[in-house]
Amino acid sequence: MDLLVATLCDKAEEIQGKLNVIGAFDAIIGSSFPAQFSFSLALRFYFTPKDKGPHSFSIILLDETENQNAKPPQEAEITVNMPPDATGFATQNMITPLNGSVQKAGIYHFVIRLDGKIVARVPLRVIEQPGAAGVPNIADIPQLT
Repeated sequence: MDLLVATLCDKAEEIQGKLNVIGAFDAIIGSSFPAQFSFSLALRFYFTPKDKGPHSFSIILLDETENQNAKPPQEAEITVNMPPDATGFATQNMITPLNGSVQKAGIYHFVIRLDGKIVARVPLRVIEQPGAAGVPNIADIPQLT
């Protein structure tokens, strides 16, 4: 089992097995804190027949000191249903809405675990800009060097 795609985005959808991602980003702007956020996490998994069966899955938001955000982790169980004699692979898309808040500007990570193992750390930079109107259109984020 592998994770092929993991990105924050404005919107994602699945059409005929294809993962369509619109507005992938890694930074948002907050005008005051705590700052609210609402966006999606687009994931695409790769499975082989040996992955058949149930697997634990979780997403947790950590700050730059690896402390957990106030919101508890999102947890679920996913089941891979490939026949044991199947050859090749299968892919599965998952689009997860993420809503919550951050207490301060800084670097955060959405940590994705499968069966307790970290398979991705998706970064989120939160930039403080007093007077900004909430979560911006990504085009309004200044280029960082």
